[in-house]
Amino acid sequence: MRISSVTYNTNITKYQINNQSQQPQVTKPVSFKSARPDGDYGLALIHLYQMDKLKEETKEFPKDIEYRKQLMANAGLNPLNQHKLRAIIGPQETEHIIKEFDNKPEVFTSGENWFNVNNHIMRANLHMHTTSSDGSLTVTGLLDKAADYANSVKRENPKIKEPFIVAITDHDTTEGAKEAIKVISEKPMKYANLRVILGTEITTFNNVGLNIVDAPTNVHVLAYGIDPNEKTFKEFIEGTKEKKLNLQNMMVKTANETVKEHFGEENFFSVGEAKHQYNTVSKNIIGIFNGMDAYFDTKIAVDKVLLKDKYIVKELKKHNAPTTTNEFMERLSEYHTGKDGNNKIQPPTVTLPEFINKLTGMKEKTVLKRLDNEEYKSFRNLLKSNIEEYKTTINPKYDYMPNFATIYKELKCQPDAILGVAHPIDTTKNIKDEGKKYEFLTDLFKNFKENCKEKAKFTEAYYQSYKTGRKEFNESTATQKFLKTVCKALKLLRTGSYDTHGLNIFMR
Repeated sequence: MRISSVTYNTNITKYQINNQSQQPQVTKPVSFKSARPDGDYGLALIHLYQMDKLKEETKEFPKDIEYRKQLMANAGLNPLNQHKLRAIIGPQETEHIIKEFDNKPEVFTSGENWFNVNNHIMRANLHMHTTSSDGSLTVTGLLDKAADYANSVKRENPKIKEPFIVAITDHDTTEGAKEAIKVISEKPMKYANLRVILGTEITTFNNVGLNIVDAPTNVHVLAYGIDPNEKTFKEFIEGTKEKKLNLQNMMVKTANETVKEHFGEENFFSVGEAKHQYNTVSKNIIGIFNGMDAYFDTKIAVDKVLLKDKYIVKELKKHNAPTTTNEFMERLSEYHTGKDGNNKIQPPTVTLPEFINKLTGMKEKTVLKRLDNEEYKSFRNLLKSNIEEYKTTINPKYDYMPNFATIYKELKCQPDAILGVAHPIDTTKNIKDEGKKYEFLTDLFKNFKENCKEKAKFTEAYYQSYKTGRKEFNESTATQKFLKTVCKALKLLRTGSYDTHGLNIFMR
């Protein structure tokens, strides 16, 4: 929603934000008498010159000035100081840049032996995660590393005109984008050579290609140019998290009823313990069902199989490792976090053999063999059938995941936001036939365009982080030709990224 009324003058005392009155943080004019007691006004003059330069730069993209004013206002800051957010770009400059990059896959990749990075050919990483969701870098850490690279390009290669640009796109949250506004506004010159897109990566489920697949498809949608403090979208993001929490509670209730009926135990599972195990469950981001399902499987395997095995318990005791369920689950949560930042949820048949091997040196296949337990498998199947109703289906019983149409509706109050399909090839991972993959993707892109309308602007055609087995499909001439054709037909721009979750801004 736009600012209802703003009086742009030095005496500004009040403006309307989302129809609510707030007091701004007014920047007072510099007093040269008090700038430096010794009469040396050098630093003050340099500061004024730098701010004037930022103001001048913003004039090239006037629509983005209004976007930054809105960001400042909804963050409780003075919109007159929009130039302090010069590093943050809005719809006009974003589209200008990605149009320039549309047919240049090299700007999205580090290149062989880091050639593109070292020679400043890499100009963008438009899909990055911070600790606000499941990334390893803080917002400040990400911005600082990106600014270092942008500054080195400016210093060593001043003839390069295209800026280095990053997008903060945390899963199902806008906290990273909010933090970026604060960080950049406080030290605008530190990030003057960097360009930043404020975004989020929204987990959606859509009924597409139903002649090929028999379940809704998990499609991640990138939203660029958002205002993370705008009321309607903020309520949608928080509401979705609340729905996921409600689903967790329902799943735990059903799972506990199943345990009580089968083993006679009360309150075996808890939402708190599940959240402690998995970062994504803790933050109510991405899909919740798989995380809860893995938690149920894991705790049953630990309590009813592994810690009842005399040989395994003996080995655990020998290495001073935990032998009670609560202590074991606590140590396991630490292992999850240390292994991969808790970015990926794996079944117990993967994590438990690895974890016990780390604790005791026991061969993973030995642990895996213990899990080939009929009673455990029988109960696991029973539990899975009881919680099946909480899955996202073509006609879901519980509404907790948005689709394309929902995203478009919730972003109508943000005219500056644009949408794109993240890593589209990932949606075809369960389709074996290559021809069917293209047929499915065609329906997906049409569905996306029809539902997201004028906001549907791009897709990650140059995605650098496909897993082995799908990388060849992504990089094949046929696939790139298909993506080029479908993007031209639907007027979608091609972007790229590393979908960064780690500490290196040029890698996955």
